[in-house]
Amino acid sequence: MLKGQKLLLSVCFFMGLFPCLVHGAPGDLDTTFNPPDGYTLYNGWNRDSYVGAAISADGKIVVSTGVGNGANDDVGVFRYYKDGSLDGTFGTDGVVTYDGGNGNDCGRLLAIQPDGKMVLTGYTHNGNDYDILIMRLNVDGTPDSNFGNNGIVVYNNADRKDYGRGIALQSDGKIVVTARSTGGGTSVAMMLRYGSSGTLDGTFGTSGVVTYESDEGNAGFRDVVIQKDGKIVTTGYTKTPAGYLFMTARYDSDGVPDDTFGTNGIATYDGGHGNAGARGIAIQTDGKIVVSGGNFNGNDLDVVVLRYNPNGTLDSGFGANGVVIYDGGNGDDNGRRLALQGDGKIVVSGNASDGNNLLALVLRYNRDGISDLAFGNAGAVIMQLGEGDDWGESVVISTDRNIVVAGGIDNSSGNEISGKDILVFRLVGYQVGGGSSSSSGCFIDTVSH
Repeated sequence: MLKGQKLLLSVCFFMGLFPCLVHGAPGDLDTTFNPPDGYTLYNGWNRDSYVGAAISADGKIVVSTGVGNGANDDVGVFRYYKDGSLDGTFGTDGVVTYDGGNGNDCGRLLAIQPDGKMVLTGYTHNGNDYDILIMRLNVDGTPDSNFGNNGIVVYNNADRKDYGRGIALQSDGKIVVTARSTGGGTSVAMMLRYGSSGTLDGTFGTSGVVTYESDEGNAGFRDVVIQKDGKIVTTGYTKTPAGYLFMTARYDSDGVPDDTFGTNGIATYDGGHGNAGARGIAIQTDGKIVVSGGNFNGNDLDVVVLRYNPNGTLDSGFGANGVVIYDGGNGDDNGRRLALQGDGKIVVSGNASDGNNLLALVLRYNRDGISDLAFGNAGAVIMQLGEGDDWGESVVISTDRNIVVAGGIDNSSGNEISGKDILVFRLVGYQVGGGSSSSSGCFIDTVSH
């Protein structure tokens, strides 16, 4: 088969091997997205970057990450129409890049304002080390001159290496960014808040900045979300004498730890083997907090999903005492981001393994943490869309209840950028077409040669 051709293989494991009847069952690739594939690739992905995704009010899909420019890496922002084609009205042929001019620059997670402007975070090189980058774009992809310096804000924490990670928007237009700052043998978790014009908000923390340091000198905030009451909840990891633990923290709107949550505003989860950390967070309509991430089980990594009560205790009505674990049995499985459907089901993106390569993984759980057997193969969709490793990074739910996942694939044999692609695919989120088929036993494996 010629390079660039794609082969779609459907294998059914329901009561043995039978041909799979695909009628848009939950978990199937939505082949109306970049038809007939159900996914799209963009070459040049910087694998160090997170991949962020959001859906605008008009249904367009915005993706942020890092892309190679031939010499180093730039921030990359992409906007797709609902059909999976790049939106030519955005940037240059659907793509916006930012090159700070001093080395590697990288985009991470993003959010879309009610007015359609896009705000993302990441990092930029200042010639000596890395600084936190916040960028705001107009609807057409041009830099917003009303934000920072021609759309760009940079934060340097005392000449340490600083990396922006997560971003959330408050109802008053303020922007909350989570980050990690490293230097002098320590890693500090950080959270910053900016006004709508891009200036640090002096009413938050200390001059607009909150820091958290673990006793063992290593902690980081990753994703972040804002509660309806204005409190800020973030998740990531912290190092303790027992090793690395999940960390979820809640702060009052002024940046002071909320002592009604966990212990002094912090809730941790110990996976038992000293190597655990969270990457995704969402808040249910009842105020319960759902967190996704990964944990070492003594042999390899498992996906972990936690649900906390509003006071920071694990919810005994979810999974096994508040904890759900996915172990595919073939090597490392890792949870990345998550999204909540309107019906309360929980969708988690990440990676599985076939014993040789990483595969894109999407899991769906019912509200009680039990796998949704109507989705994919007993609640899991596992796909290989490249010849090497595949990553599922961010996940968002469209208004028509379909599931959009952004990530990347690595078909390269070394460090070359030519074999690394930004990946966006869409899965059917609910049953369509004739009711005769079910995907509860359908494993869809898309291989590119």
